[in-house]
Amino acid sequence: MSDPGGFGPLMEDEHEAIGPYRIVGRMGAGGMGVVYAGIADDGSRVAVKVIHPGLAADPQFLARFVREVDLLSRVQGRCTVSVLAADTAAMPPWLATEFVPGPTVSTYVQDNAPLPPDELLSFGVDIAEALTDIHRAGIVHRDLKPGNVILSASGAKVLDFGIARALDESGLTGTGALIGSPGWISPEQYRGDQADAAADVFAWGALMAYASTGRPPFGTGAPDVLAYRVMSVDPDLSGVPARVRDLVRSALAKDRTARPASDELLAQVTALRAGTTPMPPTLTAGTTPMPPPPKSGTIVMPPPVSPPANRVPLWPAAAVLATIVAIGALVWVGSEGIPEALRSLSDPPTSTPAENLTPDTSATPTPRRRRRPRRRLRLRLPRRRPARGRLLRRRRPLRKRPPQGRRRARPPAHAARPPACRARPRARSSGRPPR
Repeated sequence: MSDPGGFGPLMEDEHEAIGPYRIVGRMGAGGMGVVYAGIADDGSRVAVKVIHPGLAADPQFLARFVREVDLLSRVQGRCTVSVLAADTAAMPPWLATEFVPGPTVSTYVQDNAPLPPDELLSFGVDIAEALTDIHRAGIVHRDLKPGNVILSASGAKVLDFGIARALDESGLTGTGALIGSPGWISPEQYRGDQADAAADVFAWGALMAYASTGRPPFGTGAPDVLAYRVMSVDPDLSGVPARVRDLVRSALAKDRTARPASDELLAQVTALRAGTTPMPPTLTAGTTPMPPPPKSGTIVMPPPVSPPANRVPLWPAAAVLATIVAIGALVWVGSEGIPEALRSLSDPPTSTPAENLTPDTSATPTPRRRRRPRRRLRLRLPRRRPARGRLLRRRRPLRKRPPQGRRRARPPAHAARPPACRARPRARSSGRPPR
């Protein structure tokens, strides 16, 4: 429905008139159908969206198109595209809306530059107003992205309600089906929850970050990578103006309950554009409200400061304290004596040289206390006790010698030994004592 700077020519098999509108050019084509530029009987320009004949034969797709026409007819607002006429029973079905000249946000940012801060706040007000009108009608857009927003001369306008859903219906998508564009889908939609108004607020924050920096807040990449970043990584808000950065961060909160509602979002961004501070939240019980500001033209003077009564000057007390310190110093010097190094050359000597040579026996010298010698610490190591088996030494048994008077006489050499008294062979000595 945008005007890229001229209309393309019509094909040979394309109609020159659709309904009451005369077709003058081709504006664009998509997966659902073709958008033509038409002229009404009063000369006003319109955009006519025609569904492909193959898709029109699908009952499920036809029911989706009928729902889109019904939802668009409910929404009435300054920042949304108005429905002029439609025929869902024709073949092919068509839908006519007001013509909005201007580029989309994605085309403008790619061809020019991001929006400046002042235009960014006006852009945020327009999108927030469109979401407020859409949610007031009981509808969730579910596909708010740069390609579905047109920058016209009268402000930004939201279009393409192809996958919008009413809040009071279950939807025609299957269980677990993900609806929306990757990178612009809220975290709860990735987790499998149903999209509600908070999902559109999340898309508003992502759209503001893209319009101010020229890049998506969660970067680009594969759908699974974008899903991980949306659910687990904080958005990149570097480059977003400081005035609106906190509001954009709150809109991109992971928890849907932490995001502001669309009407609160509209009030806050409107206050930022006007240069006023947004109204704080309602005070809870136990808090003290701030006093109201003074009326204009009145000057609030601070309360007069009265001097303290019976104030005593400090210099007499300081003088008394210095006198006490000086007297104490003189008494101490008189009792201890003035050191030699502190005496001046003009002081008279206190004694003569002869008096200094004679010993002073008036005072009994104090006996010097004998210094007690230090005890040397000796490291006493425990004696090594031998093993139990080594306590009993092996003693060689004593040989029993016969008494001197009882020695037997040796037989003579010539005497023959009896046969029973043969000499036993000597055993080899093993070095062990006999037992």
